[in-house]
Amino acid sequence: MILILKEFTKAHAKEICTWKYAGEYAIYNYPTWNIVCKEKWAITIEEKRKKEMFSLVDDYDNLCGYIRLQNKQESILMGVGLKPNLCGQGLGNILMKIVKNQCKKVYPNKLIVLEVRAFNERAVKCYKKAGFKLKETYKKDTPLGEDEFIRMEYMNID
Repeated sequence: MILILKEFTKAHAKEICTWKYAGEYAIYNYPTWNIVCKEKWAITIEEKRKKEMFSLVDDYDNLCGYIRLQNKQESILMGVGLKPNLCGQGLGNILMKIVKNQCKKVYPNKLIVLEVRAFNERAVKCYKKAGFKLKETYKKDTPLGEDEFIRMEYMNID
């Protein structure tokens, strides 16, 4: 499958709110569009969508995933998501290549940082394969309660 980076639109944001992951991955389900708007999540704010977010579409223009790159002072905080029915199909390698290329283009020579829930071994394995290094494990409060996270880093140098 070919994934193409495109503008992250309001329609894409609304679609992501309908994605439903199964089992333990359900923790990644977004609330409804009305709730994320009321709570002012980043996907609902046009300026953040245009500046920080990118859509991944297939060659038929179907939304397959998204990337969020937040420019922090010392690093880029990366967030990614794949459509539930595409998870576990080896697209993580393609997704990570796109993320690293986009960071080189927009934020050259800057550290890329991510947080992943500790249970998500599938994602951790993907990130390690892409060259990310495990830096620390910690507990953090979330809207769904306290959970354990892993911080990983990748040095984005040409």
